[in-house]
Amino acid sequence: MSGFRVTGRFVLFSLLGFFLAVFIANGIFITLAVKSFPGEQEKKSYVQGIAYNDTLEARAEQAALGWTAELTTLDLQGDKAAIELTFRSSSGAPISTLAVEGLLARPVDAEHDRAVDFEPTGGGRYLAQVDGVAPGVWRLQATAKGQTGESFVLEKRLTFK
Repeated sequence: MSGFRVTGRFVLFSLLGFFLAVFIANGIFITLAVKSFPGEQEKKSYVQGIAYNDTLEARAEQAALGWTAELTTLDLQGDKAAIELTFRSSSGAPISTLAVEGLLARPVDAEHDRAVDFEPTGGGRYLAQVDGVAPGVWRLQATAKGQTGESFVLEKRLTFK
C-alpha cells in the first residue's frame, strides 16, 4: 500500500484550512452586502433618534388639531401619476386654505425620489401631477401647512399599477 496516513497534523491543518476558507468567504459576502446597501435609509439616523421626543410632540400637536387627510385619487397613466388628497377639519368641514407639498419616494432607492407640489382644486381637495413615476410601491410624505402655522404630516404607502 501507499505511504499516506491520516495523522493528527493532517487533521489539524485540514480543520484550520476549512475554517479559514469559511472565514474568507464570509468576509467577502459581508463586504459586498454592506457596500451594496448599508442598511440606513435616512442619513444621520442617530441624530433623528435623539430628537424622537420632538417627533412625538409634533404628532401630539397634529392629533390635537383633529384634522384628517384621505387619499381620494391615485392614478398612473404612462409615467405620469395623479395623486389627490382631501383634508378635513375636526368638524368634518373641508380645509381649502392649506399649502401642501411632499415627497414621493421609492422605499429602497433614493435616486427615484420626486418632489410633489399639490394644487388646491376646491372642497378641501389637493391634486398633484408627478412625472417619471414607474409602477410599483412608493412612499408619499405630504406636509400641509395652515395659514396660522398649523402643520399636518401624512405618510402613506402607495402602489401604482
